[in-house]
Amino acid sequence: MKLHRLAVGALALPLLLGMGAVEPRPGPPPDSMGFAGERAAQPGPTQHSTAAPRLPERFEERVVLDGLYIPTAAAFAPDGEIFVAEKSGVVKVAEGPGATPSVFADLNVEVNNLFDRGMLGLAVDPAFPQRPFVYVLYAYDHILGDPGPAPRWGTPGTYFDECPDPADGGPGAEASGCLASGRLSRLTAEAVDGSWRMSGQEDVLVEEWCMQYPSHATGSLHFGPDGYLYASAGEGAHYSQVDHGQVAAPYWANGSNPCDDPELEGGSLRSQDIRTRGDLVGLSGSVIRIDPDTGLGAPGNPYAGDGNLNAERIVAYGMRNPFRFAFRPGAGAAEPEVWLGDVGQSGFEEINRFRVGGDAENFGWPCYEGPGRNPAFASLDLPLCESLYAERSASEPYFAYPRTSTVAGESCPTGSSSVSGVQVPASATYPARYDGALFFSDFSRQCIWVMKAGDDGLPDPDRVQPFLESAASPVDLLTGPEGDLYYLSLGVDEVGSFEERGGSLRRIHFARGNRMPRAAIDADRTWGGLPLTVALDAGASTDPDGDDLTYEWDLDGDLEFDDATGLRASWTYDDDRDALVHVRVGDGQASDVATLRLHPGDLGPPEIEVGDPSAGRQWAVGDRIELGATAVDPDGSDVDVSWSVVVRHCPSVCHSHELLGTGTDPDVVAPDHEHPSHLLVQYRATDARGLSSTESVRLDPSTADLRVRTRPRGLRVVVAGEKHRTGWTGTFIEGSQVSLTAPRKQRHRGRAWRFKRWSDGGGRSHVVTAGPGTTTLRAVYRRR
Repeated sequence: MKLHRLAVGALALPLLLGMGAVEPRPGPPPDSMGFAGERAAQPGPTQHSTAAPRLPERFEERVVLDGLYIPTAAAFAPDGEIFVAEKSGVVKVAEGPGATPSVFADLNVEVNNLFDRGMLGLAVDPAFPQRPFVYVLYAYDHILGDPGPAPRWGTPGTYFDECPDPADGGPGAEASGCLASGRLSRLTAEAVDGSWRMSGQEDVLVEEWCMQYPSHATGSLHFGPDGYLYASAGEGAHYSQVDHGQVAAPYWANGSNPCDDPELEGGSLRSQDIRTRGDLVGLSGSVIRIDPDTGLGAPGNPYAGDGNLNAERIVAYGMRNPFRFAFRPGAGAAEPEVWLGDVGQSGFEEINRFRVGGDAENFGWPCYEGPGRNPAFASLDLPLCESLYAERSASEPYFAYPRTSTVAGESCPTGSSSVSGVQVPASATYPARYDGALFFSDFSRQCIWVMKAGDDGLPDPDRVQPFLESAASPVDLLTGPEGDLYYLSLGVDEVGSFEERGGSLRRIHFARGNRMPRAAIDADRTWGGLPLTVALDAGASTDPDGDDLTYEWDLDGDLEFDDATGLRASWTYDDDRDALVHVRVGDGQASDVATLRLHPGDLGPPEIEVGDPSAGRQWAVGDRIELGATAVDPDGSDVDVSWSVVVRHCPSVCHSHELLGTGTDPDVVAPDHEHPSHLLVQYRATDARGLSSTESVRLDPSTADLRVRTRPRGLRVVVAGEKHRTGWTGTFIEGSQVSLTAPRKQRHRGRAWRFKRWSDGGGRSHVVTAGPGTTTLRAVYRRR
């Protein structure tokens, strides 16, 4: 089925998807008991908001794996193992639900972990372990065509990669951009000490996707029902400017386009590259279908036999950031049906649908966004867009929603959006009303929705409703071996920082009979001098069915629940070492276990004194902010002080974009971001026993107003991708780069007007710097 877009304007609202990069510590995760393989989800620091998750009646959320650090993709192996990719380039494997993940591979040297970049895609061979292959898709810390080795920008052994600032002689992540490429590789697994480990070197199948800016990087990686390997990736353009390849200078030689794109065909227009066959064909903004052994385009692809290797791989294109996709079960293996979430910029999140086997679908980005033309690019009169408008050949999204709301009556926060998962599960236990339904998630809005099937068996855009509200930072949706819906939680704490080991894989289960209780432990103290007597309370444990609960305690750490029974317990610890306490809570049919770590003999967490920055410091884009803190431990032991910096974007509810990883640099360069935003610097001090304390400093930006006028009054202009009429004033962070476009011609009050000049002398489409103070700009028109 091919839908065609209406040639109408679209509402434009600024949008940025940011999944920042931080420095992981790929050591062992916290202790995991794994008594029942799964445990009930606990409200706590990995929850993206303080609201309790809301699911339909008798659905439960269960944690399957935890102890993960910014997990971005997961895959179930046929024989039960669960593989997980972390954004830093570490791949972990667990024997099954509740098991402790171990490191399968560490590709941090090759992976460029910066802003949206990192390892974002993972797949396991359907014939594993007979075919012992694991496939990964990541931003490669390398420049296409450069003979030098990786890393180009990062440092081996460091799990967060910075982009040198122009003040340090570099291009700057938001200025000229640190070039990187994309890579799809096959890793070989071998059994070592009862687990799987990567053996030998990675086998590179595809190395492409020129990425200038650290957003809209690689996406998902999945095997289709036809046995071929599918991958998606974004267009690597600037995330906030109207980028058609013109914003490369001054770092790159002679102001040239660093991705070697022809004039007026770079930036976001790379997603239309297949339409310009006079130059090299890139894979940006596309979905590819390849042979998993060779990396070559699969038979039956739209451009099979073309002679251009990249063209022969492409099955769909014209997308900004096709971050996640899935296949609809039962749609047939001969012509697989792909459902895809494309992260928008100025107005809409899209869910696109296409079948493999016919022509390659073009979803129109950047000329279109959502149901109509993209005003940011439509006003530029670019040949690639104008020809597409004339052809009326771009495919319309199956469903699109703005960041203001998705469906009526929901409580999901608004102000920003980033579609982060699509899936069509096939659970035998879910009620029949969910048969054939499409589930999709939004990372920024912290929600998962369901689009129930209509009379034709396809998901119906008129039957969308909330499914899980207040989800825990969902970054991907999966279907489990039993057909249930799973989601991957990125792991964000209550103040917006990414937890060191707060990420998790969660299962959404439907309980037709008894539902699992939820165990919880409170203690009057967790540290203190010896002997340490601790009073423990499981009173916060609950049962969703209201059943009476029993309580069994393991207080001596021998994993036997024979030390106490009842709601409360007490124990005295005489040894100067950490201890684990467990309580098993049962309702007669099912049980759940809660765990608490105690620190007998430790006199308390370190005390932090923040030196820089002070809480009253304001910043502008490009400012260098010094970071510094000291800490003293009451025991006199050594203390490790680390820090992270996140951008907190707060259009209505706040969400976080990680800016600087843990302890990687003594300063940070203030980023460009949508207003209202602030920086949150979080210091963490950890003593030798692992007891830690945190201090946070909020830094608000200085702001600037931009007043946009026209002569005559009442004409339209496009500011930061959004249409406005004269008289509009917007507030930006001081130093922000703001794109301005005046349409070449327009009609107003029955008269035709043609653009003449901007009052600042800039071109019809150009970028201005906000502030300081108030800046007034006027677009001058003359009568035609």
